[in-house]
Amino acid sequence: MPISVSGKLQLDSNAISANDVLADIQRIKGAFKVYTSTVLNSTSVNYFSNGQIVFVEDSGSLYKANVLLADYVERFEDSVTFSEFSFDSGSFSSASFDSGSSTLTFFGQDLVGSGQISMSVDLSSLSGGGGGGSGDITAVFTSDEGITGGASSGNVVLELDPGDGITVNANGINVNTGSAHFVGGVQQVEIDGDTF
Repeated sequence: MPISVSGKLQLDSNAISANDVLADIQRIKGAFKVYTSTVLNSTSVNYFSNGQIVFVEDSGSLYKANVLLADYVERFEDSVTFSEFSFDSGSFSSASFDSGSSTLTFFGQDLVGSGQISMSVDLSSLSGGGGGGSGDITAVFTSDEGITGGASSGNVVLELDPGDGITVNANGINVNTGSAHFVGGVQQVEIDGDTF
């Protein structure tokens, strides 16, 4: 395979027309790659970059690599863990109401390197007041992201689907940091017979 070096490694025109490859994607650190869970968990940390996104075909999910480099104080070798990853859905994540101007403003996620999206709705032309009124709900829909319930009329109940390590009850929403979900994410280290 003929190559030329002029500040960067590249294929010459003969190699390009012959469909030669410069490198095998299997060995390029940081490249997007598809794995099975078995191969992913047995691949050396050296082939991953922090923040790299990979697809695991047997789970049908995207994962983000979290590379921790050895600091020789707490960690003596490089390691990599993977957390589930999904792209921003574009939905609004919060809202605020300005009673002075009767404006309701919805805010999208605040993403690094991108301006936060917002949309305002002027509610000043709405009439009526609270209490003593009557009416019917047109519709309440959920975002299908951990919230269930909804209705198009009558009494509406929305419920939160808590997920791993989270409890929802009459006392509030609680995060159980001692649950298997959270404890499983902590790496244990043994030094002089003691486990940390």
